[in-house]
Amino acid sequence: MREKAIEDYHRRLVADESLTTKFLISLNEMMRSRRLLYGEREIGTALRPHLLTNTQYNLLGTTAQTLAQCFDKVAAVLLAEPWRMKTVGLTEREIKLALVNPKYSATAVTTRLDAFVHGNEVKVVEFNAENPSSLTDQAGLNDVLREIGAMRTMADAYQLRQFSPVSALLNALVETFHEWGGIGAPSIAILDWEGLPTADEFVLLQNYFASRRIPAVICTPSQLEYERGRLRCGDFVIDLIYKRVIIHELLERCDDSHPLIRAYLRGDVCLVNSFRCKVVHKKAVFELLTDETNASWFTPRERGVIERAVPWTRRVAERKTYHRGQEVDLIEHVRKNRQAFVLKPNDDYGGRGVSIGQHSTASEWDAALSEALAADCVVQEAVKLRTEIFPIFNESGWALQPMYVDTNPFLFAGRIEGAMVRLSDSPVINVTSGGGETGFFVMDGKAT
Repeated sequence: MREKAIEDYHRRLVADESLTTKFLISLNEMMRSRRLLYGEREIGTALRPHLLTNTQYNLLGTTAQTLAQCFDKVAAVLLAEPWRMKTVGLTEREIKLALVNPKYSATAVTTRLDAFVHGNEVKVVEFNAENPSSLTDQAGLNDVLREIGAMRTMADAYQLRQFSPVSALLNALVETFHEWGGIGAPSIAILDWEGLPTADEFVLLQNYFASRRIPAVICTPSQLEYERGRLRCGDFVIDLIYKRVIIHELLERCDDSHPLIRAYLRGDVCLVNSFRCKVVHKKAVFELLTDETNASWFTPRERGVIERAVPWTRRVAERKTYHRGQEVDLIEHVRKNRQAFVLKPNDDYGGRGVSIGQHSTASEWDAALSEALAADCVVQEAVKLRTEIFPIFNESGWALQPMYVDTNPFLFAGRIEGAMVRLSDSPVINVTSGGGETGFFVMDGKAT
């Protein structure tokens, strides 16, 4: 059903004489007017949404929610034995803050997995536990795509289901605030640095919160004040911080006298996600999932999901380890088998510092491996990436092109609600690195 629907869609696009330069320009103008931007760049790059069947989405959801449970179990072990946090790369200060009770149970309230779905296979390569971006993108892009005749025809022909990550986010924030001890509706501060390319998303979130009678302000760490047990941004009294600022960047710029950190240490603000999320945000946590010596931490069902969905991962160091049941010298093994591996920074974002062995020469891989040894990186077994044909457009025209696509489910308190879909002509698929996005629907079946 999925393949036929996509073929029909592309055929209708080819026959559609209304897809003129003027119309394509209007789609970009619509994205700009609706703040569907990354910096100055419109985020939508394709004339059709990404589609999954109901079976595929259920598999993605089962995989994602099971792995969320596994990450919680890993967090419990690390918090019970804090020395283990160093093994996944937490600094002394990150460990200190992770051990502070956030006054609610979730390790991370709002998260996103970076995943690839192909047929009946799901592979998960990263876990964004800091507070993922792009929650407002899917609904906005879906609305823009409805301007296209082929999209309206598809909607009539199939039962297309879409999602509301923003609604799920707000529900999770309010539920967490109440568990923290708050009463009624929280006053929320959306916190990040000034001048970021995600600033338009913050405005959309603020407007959505306001539409649900939840007061919200957008502010930077430098605007916060703390006195007499209350955190403020100017005259705005803050109950809950929706923290979009990255923890290691905050700690690089702010010491423990900062108003946010003082308020958090004294339990006077509900921080989402809390500093505790860092214990599962580090990419080296994937080593704890895929190390056979930790198998007893998980149920047989969880181990099955890990085995099917999570690629073997190790923190880069001169050491012995096991790969596929055999003891190996990690560095030499990775050097000799570069086409099987990917190198990544342990705690960075935006696709920065990623080296793919399959796309590197031997000398480039040796250099990347030397850099990884000198820094804090992980090596991960490469996932087989496949391209899919998408109608990619700009203001001068459009064409069917092979694109790499990932399907990244949002989780709120461990429950899936939709996904961010990224497209790129490069195997490093990231909006920060120049990739784009498209809409997302699940096909529940043919319309009756």
